[in-house]
Amino acid sequence: MFDLIGKTAFITGASKGIGERCAYALSSAGAKVIIAARQLDSLKSVADNIIRNGYKALPIQLDVTDKHAVNKCFDQLAQNGEVIDILINNAGISMMTPVFESKRNQQNDTKDYFQDMLQTNVMGVWYVTKAVANHMKEKCISGSIINIASVCGSNRLRANLTGYCASKAAVIQMTKALVGELATANIRINCISPGLFHTPLNDDRIGIDETRKQIEKTIPLHFIADPCEIDGAILYLSSNKASRYVTGSCLTVDGGASWGGVYDYYVFKDVVY
Repeated sequence: MFDLIGKTAFITGASKGIGERCAYALSSAGAKVIIAARQLDSLKSVADNIIRNGYKALPIQLDVTDKHAVNKCFDQLAQNGEVIDILINNAGISMMTPVFESKRNQQNDTKDYFQDMLQTNVMGVWYVTKAVANHMKEKCISGSIINIASVCGSNRLRANLTGYCASKAAVIQMTKALVGELATANIRINCISPGLFHTPLNDDRIGIDETRKQIEKTIPLHFIADPCEIDGAILYLSSNKASRYVTGSCLTVDGGASWGGVYDYYVFKDVVY
């Protein structure tokens, strides 16, 4: 059901965290992975690890907020004979956007983090999705597009994170709105809304045993997920055999944190992934 031999997957934000894990999961299922991010050195390290295990990987430096760079990237891939079957839109940023001014955030007044997040988390997803969807249609590929959203975009709204919540809500609605258009080309589109995962970006706040234990008490399943916990969802939605009748869905992977109880485990810092 989850055999991806002969398929090629394009993954954005693949230099670390969930994006990196997606690359390992899809490559181990047989897919060639084309991994993209801003940090080329980190990408090369991920690609080397995949290749050492006998799988195929190609690292590409890409800023998804640059529309012309995105189009140029996929034009070049097409010229090189690459055919994209699976797209994982994972690249994104998270930064605090408090509405009230304070001495703490006055130094950041010159930076419009709200706009930055919309540009990366929404426009970046749009640019890459549009390029890949047209590629899939032209090549008559029954493709799968998977957008990585967040529970903060649905029902886990957080104070001081309005920009992030709004951007991820937009990703969820973009996924649903595109179903009709993409279905005419036999392309499926879904999204995954992760909760809290133990990635390198979170080590400073959940790498301490006492802090982690306190956070885990607020999650119904009582643990913080390792990145490998996303494998099943990614493989399921990537495989036309496993999820051929699934499009427009949003799969929540959060240990039950958005179930409806009072949970307050998100202590965000500014991150780029």
